[in-house]
Amino acid sequence: VKMEGVQPLDENVRNAPGLRFQTHKLMLVASVVQGLGLLLCLTYICLHFYAPQVPPQYPPIQSIKAQFTECDNEKGFILTSPNKEDTMEIQDNSIPIPCDGFYLISLKGYFSQELSLSLHYRKNQKPLFSHDKVTFVDSIIVASLHYKDKVYLNMTTHNTSCADIQVNGGELILIHQNPDRFCA
Repeated sequence: VKMEGVQPLDENVRNAPGLRFQTHKLMLVASVVQGLGLLLCLTYICLHFYAPQVPPQYPPIQSIKAQFTECDNEKGFILTSPNKEDTMEIQDNSIPIPCDGFYLISLKGYFSQELSLSLHYRKNQKPLFSHDKVTFVDSIIVASLHYKDKVYLNMTTHNTSCADIQVNGGELILIHQNPDRFCA
């Protein structure tokens, strides 16, 4: 039985004056929270993209990847560095050390003739490592080096001229391990 002039119960509840005020208040609060969230998001994006760049705390890591493929009778293997991003350089066929600290040193190469090869860092000091009568070398060492040390190769051939030796994949890599030490 339907009575005329009387609204169904669910419409009565929705149109009640007290409940209508609470619904509008809840929607207003939700809109304010969404607006604040959007404002925070935009602030973060603006700060992220327009913030000044912070300079690095430490100087760039000192490193070099030198190649040796050519042999000279007076100088031994000729060191070259084709990579322009290297932070260290080759001077007088040696690599001067610009910073005190530990260095990871890698020496690799394959040779067409037997030879003896040693890696030095100071005159009149024991070499960092030495290989006698080898046709290949693949060595890694960590050494404590100091400002003004010079890393260089010393090579001796056995019954062969330097011009007869061919090198495949000859590389010498130095990477400074603690960049916060003294640097010139």
